[in-house]
Amino acid sequence: VLYFSLNENGGAGDGTGWFAFAVIGGGIATLGAVILGLGTKEETSALRENKTETSFKEVFSILLKNDQLLWVAIAYLIYGLGVNIINNFNLYYFIYVLGDAKQFSFLGVINVIIGLLAVALFPTLTMKFSRRRLFFGSVSVMLLGIILYALAGTSVIMTLFAAGLFALPQPLIFLVVLMTITDTVEYGQLKLGHRDEALVLCVRPLVDKLAGAITGGLIGITAIWVGMTSGATAATITPENLFNFKLVMFAAPFVLILIGAVIYRAKVTLTEAEHARIVEELEDKWHEMNQ
Repeated sequence: VLYFSLNENGGAGDGTGWFAFAVIGGGIATLGAVILGLGTKEETSALRENKTETSFKEVFSILLKNDQLLWVAIAYLIYGLGVNIINNFNLYYFIYVLGDAKQFSFLGVINVIIGLLAVALFPTLTMKFSRRRLFFGSVSVMLLGIILYALAGTSVIMTLFAAGLFALPQPLIFLVVLMTITDTVEYGQLKLGHRDEALVLCVRPLVDKLAGAITGGLIGITAIWVGMTSGATAATITPENLFNFKLVMFAAPFVLILIGAVIYRAKVTLTEAEHARIVEELEDKWHEMNQ
């Protein structure tokens, strides 16, 4: 944004910069959608024939009865609130704590590189470790990243390292949750007697949008509370406001991510082995029904 802006506006950029950002982002998203549409093919399966029309009244009933889907969604929502708070406050930290918004672009480059690396390593990691172990290992790295981030102070290098460490496991957790939610399709099919694939798979983006909406409001309220608004600089932020800002940016997300992980550990029991057993049982039942 700042690269294309004619006026930095204290690190917030101007209309020209944000327009360029929207054009580039929209172009990349469109290109990705086209590649996805042309490069993927839906697999057919006999199990997919076991589906029914779901009315609006039945939606919440199905979600509540599919307990594994429900608990994954709850854990992911709480986790997502914590992650979004820090991700949305990153720019504020560079502007109002470090006092150098231009350094934020380096974090963007770091996040792109480590994001691509994490996604590329995901298949290997899931073969060596279970998805469950990968999830909790990733959460541990994120919590360590939050602690280091909170202690970084005005050190740009320490801030970039800690923020990068926090961002590194995020794609891995996203993929673990995505695959677990996908597995709840068959779990629900076995438990409820019919397949609700479209309904189940829309839960993850719904949770993401809900978490984003909640944190978006929280970011605005916090920014006003701690004086990080137009015209403010790193020099004008009082120690008290800086302390309050760090409480919201670091302490609250740490607790939220930890709670999400605890819920996931206690309530989500759908592993790869359990899903394989469910699919085998469903195939046996379907074969018996069509003999």
